[in-house]
Amino acid sequence: MLLIGIVLYAIVVIVGYLWIKKKLRVSDNSDSPLYKHINRFHLIGELIIVAISLIAIFYMRFVMKWRLSAYHDIILVLAILHAFRSVAERRFEKNSKRYLLSAYASVSGLLLFLGLELLINSNHI
Repeated sequence: MLLIGIVLYAIVVIVGYLWIKKKLRVSDNSDSPLYKHINRFHLIGELIIVAISLIAIFYMRFVMKWRLSAYHDIILVLAILHAFRSVAERRFEKNSKRYLLSAYASVSGLLLFLGLELLINSNHI
């Protein structure tokens, strides 16, 4: 049941992403690689977020022995990274409107994380 719910959620998120991209005419750089940092500020900011997240996950799991089965913390980290990317795109590349797609991906990731947290904490799994 959980797997079916995640697949349906992924389909809804992808359709929404493509709809936003088409409706708002968001440009994409087809000549650039799959993922490219906006500038040095974005690169350093993402490295700091990843380092803090890895330290926090290590501390929670191995030092405090807390949340040993919480494998979906990575979803939260990715949502935070998309939120930071959205802020950087809004600040440095406002005219491309790509920050709307990054914000949508961030909110979708946060909703997935919250849904998994509620489902797992309510003992349905």
